[in-house]
Amino acid sequence: MAEERPKSPARDAADPRTMTPPSSPGPHAGTNPGGVIASPEPGSPGGNRSAYDYPASPGAAPPRSAFSTALSNVSAAVDNLWEKAKKRQAKQQRRAQGGKLLLQQLQDEAGAKDPSLLPGVMRAPAGDPRYTPPTMAAAVKNAIWGQPPPADPTTGLVPVGDAVAVKQGYMYKLKAAKRRAKQAMLVSTSKTRKVPDEDFDALWARVQRQEALLNKIKADGKRYARAMKELSAAAQSISGHIVELAEGGEKEAELGGSSEQPPPAERPAGTGASREQVVARARQLAEVMGTIDADVRPACEGQLWSSVTQPVGQLCEEFPAYQPCVDKRRNYMLDMDAYERKLRDARQHSRDPGQVPHREEQFSRAQRRFTYFSDKLVEDLTLLDANRFELAGFLLEGFVETQEFALQRHRDVMAALSVGKLPQRTA
Repeated sequence: MAEERPKSPARDAADPRTMTPPSSPGPHAGTNPGGVIASPEPGSPGGNRSAYDYPASPGAAPPRSAFSTALSNVSAAVDNLWEKAKKRQAKQQRRAQGGKLLLQQLQDEAGAKDPSLLPGVMRAPAGDPRYTPPTMAAAVKNAIWGQPPPADPTTGLVPVGDAVAVKQGYMYKLKAAKRRAKQAMLVSTSKTRKVPDEDFDALWARVQRQEALLNKIKADGKRYARAMKELSAAAQSISGHIVELAEGGEKEAELGGSSEQPPPAERPAGTGASREQVVARARQLAEVMGTIDADVRPACEGQLWSSVTQPVGQLCEEFPAYQPCVDKRRNYMLDMDAYERKLRDARQHSRDPGQVPHREEQFSRAQRRFTYFSDKLVEDLTLLDANRFELAGFLLEGFVETQEFALQRHRDVMAALSVGKLPQRTA
């Protein structure tokens, strides 16, 4: 039985690695009576200590578990997505507000809000009992809205009071929505003809494509910057591997192998460069790749940002939001088509000739409102569509400048490698 080494109270008290709580015998209680872990002397066979033998540094954070690390990563990803969603929502709100302001401006310039161009505020004259007998529906309607005033004997139209107040009422909006929905349904079911509008559809498609292409260029600019970073990292990795490959002799010497190489005088002609030349050349390549990643790449990214990414991003942010205007034009067209259909029905099927002047005036107002608004919208969209050539030329020259800038900076840095090329192995 091996003799137990005497314990040193002073040493055990000074070394916290040898202390264990009195209530627990410690991990080595089975082999050391008293539960005290003996501290082996330096250089002894038991000198290799595990991580549990060393105390944690004062103030050091406890090691994080894999679960807490994964939870932290997920939380960071969720926060990132939330920030992106907030930015996207703010951008959509700004765009919607800009579309409303643009629609109001276009309506004011076209005069589409003129009370004399509002067909929906007109009231139909009362039916002539000589041609149309009274019905229960007409009686209920008159009880709710009141009996319409008599029509003007000269024009045959019912006088309209405050057209603006009528337009702001909820019944006006309800009737307009019902009228447009019915007309759209009749067109979709081919029960009424659709007014040809191919020229405007083609113009609006070109404007939408212009905006989509600007957004694609913006996304490609960001992707190009990320690709530059990945390309530089890959180049550094390749040069580092080449250096390790060239320094293989030194690594073998450190591991106890042989790194001897015959001197240049003893090597046959045509066997290539010496090890020292290859190692020096490889280290030079690694330094050049490091310079490109540290200096050239940030400069090229800045040039790309100032010449392409930032201008196209501003163009995307300031691109006019004409979608509300296009929707309003479609509503005006549906009104015009609906009143034209009602006028045609009044002329062909109505027994009361007093209804025809009312429908004629409604159709005339709807037609003028649509024409004024559509002409102004087409004018603006045509100018915007023609502007794409100027935008394309601006972005083209900016991207060419970026490529020339990157090529010149890489050429300046790579000039150091143009001299001292290694001799090649010959057959």
